[in-house]
Amino acid sequence: MVDPIDPTGVMAELLRAVGSDQEMTIVLQDVAELTKRRIPGADDVSITLVRHENASTAAATGPLAAKLDELQYEQGYGPCLDAGRFDENQHIRDVNTEARWPAYVLKARRGGLGSSLSVQLPVENYLVGALNLYSVNPNAFSTNSVTLAGALAAHITAALSHAESAQGHRLRAAHLEFALESQAIINQAKGIIMVQNKCSAEAAFGMLRQLSMDKNIRLFDLAASLVASASNHPVR
Repeated sequence: MVDPIDPTGVMAELLRAVGSDQEMTIVLQDVAELTKRRIPGADDVSITLVRHENASTAAATGPLAAKLDELQYEQGYGPCLDAGRFDENQHIRDVNTEARWPAYVLKARRGGLGSSLSVQLPVENYLVGALNLYSVNPNAFSTNSVTLAGALAAHITAALSHAESAQGHRLRAAHLEFALESQAIINQAKGIIMVQNKCSAEAAFGMLRQLSMDKNIRLFDLAASLVASASNHPVR
């Protein structure tokens, strides 16, 4: 039996993959390939992500996984979607006897599916997904395979959650930088109006805001245009 926490085995390989400095798309592809190699029974593997109800395949090891994922997206339901939505494993042991998802199962069987395992990836409240293992053979995934897939999925979830947090931090920093730059441009525009009209800063801002509303132009865009015109230099 494979020990899912064996530091010299599959988990060590996974930790090296998710701990690399590669882009997350590359990391997820590496993880999908690793899963295919290391989990018995997997003929093809994919990672589904559902962001704000929009599902997509973030990584796939081959056409079988990509095709079966797309079938589920077209139907609007299926094991890879339900694993994320309901935060629980979805295991099709034998496609010939599976009673759930009838429209998908019929097409999946025709597409070559024998059995599948989808393990949930509960990343954030707006981002969920599944690690999907597909086999052309029925009953391909043993209890050991399910356990190992669950251990892999837990680390994938942690890596995705960290990436989301880092991305959120970068976006907040970018928004703050833009806000500071915007305020600086608006203050410059106010100064120009104060000089031209011999008025207070409050009155200058009122004029700027009123002109913005009259012309239906964003305040920053109007300020940038005024500063560029006065300085004869474009504003970034």
